[in-house]
Amino acid sequence: MGGSRVAAFAGACGLALACASPVQTAHDQSPSADFARYETYAWIGQDPVGGADSSEPRVDPALEASIRRAVDAQLAARGYRLVAADTADLLVGFEVGTEQRTTLEQVPGRTTVYTSGFSYGSWYRSAPVRTRTYTAGTLTLEFFERGSHEAVWVGWASRRISSGLDRDAVIRDAVARILEPFPKRG
Repeated sequence: MGGSRVAAFAGACGLALACASPVQTAHDQSPSADFARYETYAWIGQDPVGGADSSEPRVDPALEASIRRAVDAQLAARGYRLVAADTADLLVGFEVGTEQRTTLEQVPGRTTVYTSGFSYGSWYRSAPVRTRTYTAGTLTLEFFERGSHEAVWVGWASRRISSGLDRDAVIRDAVARILEPFPKRG
């Protein structure tokens, strides 16, 4: 009986780890935003409110298209309609970025060893530490009220990225997780 409990516990832990998401998300919402009034949205153009004066695209066009498709699908599922910018209730923008991060990890299987003996104390050795550097990607979605240009909702997702990932699948997953707490239309 004890062995079956251990096996069940190990199986549950394995399932929990398999389902654990490497994506970290968060959001913030303006306390004064009245989402009951918002029905439509439009994408912010290259120069939304007199921003950058560069004519070069800020993001790879394929990446931008993938992000826009994912956001459009999620917002449509929440009851929002895509319309022309001059009639939209909300303007949507996004930012992407990468950052090199470093973690310190104790090498598994080694511990601090204390021994007693005929000396005036004990000795120890510390466990080795490994340094790992990786690239973290962050996607931020920003929603502005068109009339006031005030930010009413912002959400972001961050995860470790590598060259072997299916970029479109990662974007769809990140957008779905970012917009999960976004208010739905009645």
